[in-house]
Amino acid sequence: MMKTKNLIVGALIFLCMSPAKAQDTTMVLSLKQCYELGIEKNVNVVNAGLDRQKTHYQLKEAQSSLYPHVEGYSNFNYYFSIPKMVLPGEIFGQTGMVSVEIGTKFDWSNGFKATQVLYNQSYFTSLKLAQRMTTLSDLNLQQKKEEVAYQVSQLYYLCQTTAKQIEQLNGTMLHTDRLLEIAKLQSDNGVIRKVDYLRVSVNKNNLQTQIDNLRLLYQQQLGMLKYLIGLNGTTKVELSDSLTFSATQSLSSVPDLNNRTELKLIDKQIEITSLNRKINQQGYMPTLSGFGQYYFQGQRNEFDFLKGGNDKFFKVGLVGFSLTIPIFDGFEKHSKTRQHDIELIKLQNTRQNTSDFFTKEYTDASAQYENSMRALLRQQENIKVAEETYSASLQGYRQQIMALSDLLLSGNSLTEARLSYYNALHQLKIAELDVKKAKGELLN
Repeated sequence: MMKTKNLIVGALIFLCMSPAKAQDTTMVLSLKQCYELGIEKNVNVVNAGLDRQKTHYQLKEAQSSLYPHVEGYSNFNYYFSIPKMVLPGEIFGQTGMVSVEIGTKFDWSNGFKATQVLYNQSYFTSLKLAQRMTTLSDLNLQQKKEEVAYQVSQLYYLCQTTAKQIEQLNGTMLHTDRLLEIAKLQSDNGVIRKVDYLRVSVNKNNLQTQIDNLRLLYQQQLGMLKYLIGLNGTTKVELSDSLTFSATQSLSSVPDLNNRTELKLIDKQIEITSLNRKINQQGYMPTLSGFGQYYFQGQRNEFDFLKGGNDKFFKVGLVGFSLTIPIFDGFEKHSKTRQHDIELIKLQNTRQNTSDFFTKEYTDASAQYENSMRALLRQQENIKVAEETYSASLQGYRQQIMALSDLLLSGNSLTEARLSYYNALHQLKIAELDVKKAKGELLN
C-alpha cells in the first residue's frame, strides 16, 4: 500500500514539474537559423510567395488559349413582329415587289459551339510575357528574402554587441566590488579618507546603472529580433554565434553588380515592356481561328415545343474558319507603341542611375569596411595599453604610491576601451554585411 502511494505521489510530482520544465526550454539560434526563420515567417516574404503562386496561375490562364474553347448554349426568341423580306412578285404570280414574313413567332436553338485560335502572333508573345512575369515574381521574392536577411543580421549583431558589453561590465563590477571591500577596510582603519571610499561607491552605482540600462536595451533588441523571426515574445532565445572578427571579406576596386537582385528586376521589367511593345505591334497582323457549331433549332408559330413529336426541332451543323485582318484603328496601336518607347527610356535611365548608385554604395561599403577594420585594430591596441596602465595603477595603489582616484580613472579607461572595442567590432560586422549586400551575396 505504501509503495503504491509513493508511486502516485511521484507521478503527480512529475506531471506538475513537466509543464514548468517545458516552459524553461530555450531556443538556441545561429544567425543563419534566425534569418531562415525570418524568411519563413515574415509577412512581406509570405505575400511575395503568394504573388509568385498567382503569376503561376496567370501563366496557366494564358496557356489556356492553346486548347479549344467549347460552350453549350440555349437561345430562345419570341418575335412579336416577324421580320419581313421584300421579294419580286413574279415568284408568287404577282406584279411588283411583295413583302414576305421570314421565320416564325417562336425560335429556340440548343447546341454546342467550339472555337480554336490557329494563328495569332501576339498570343504567342503573350505566353512569353506570362513566363517573364513568373520570373519577375521570383526576383521580387528573392528581394524580400534579402531585405529580411539584412534586417535580421543587423539586429543579431546588435544583440551580440550589447550582450558582450553587459558581460564586460559584469566583470568590471566584480573588480569594483572587491575594490569597494578593500576601500571600506582601509577607510575603517584610517588608511584612506572616507571620501575616497564614497567615490568608489559612486563609481559602483554608476556602473550598476549602466548595466541596468544595457540589460533593458538588450531585452528590447532581443524582443524586436523575435518579432522579426516570428517568435512569441515570451519564448526564451539564446544567440549561439560568437561575435568574432575574421578577415574573410574580399574587396575589389571594380564591383560586379550582376548579382544585385534590384538590377535583375529592372532588366526583367525592360524585357517585359519590350514584349508588351511587341504585342501591340503584332496587333496589326491577321488572326486566323477555326470554329464549329452543332445545334438543334425549332421554329414554331405556337409554343408547342414540349408536346413531343419529331418535327419540333431540326439539326444544324457547321464548321469554318475566321480570318480577321486589322486595317485601321485610328492610330491607337501607334500611340501605345510610343508610350512603350517612353517607358523603355525611363527604365533604361533608372537602370543606369541604379547601377551608378550601387557602384557608389559598394565603394562606400568597402571604404567603411577598411576603416572599421583599422578602428578595431586601434581598439585592440588601446585595450593593451589600458590593461597595462590599470595593472600599474593597481600595483601602485597597493604600494600606496598612487591615489585611489588614479586607480579609478585607469579602471574606467580600461572599461571604456573594452566597450569601445565591441562597438568597433559591431561596426565592422555591419560594414561586412553592407559589403555583402553591395555584392549581392546576402543569402550566400
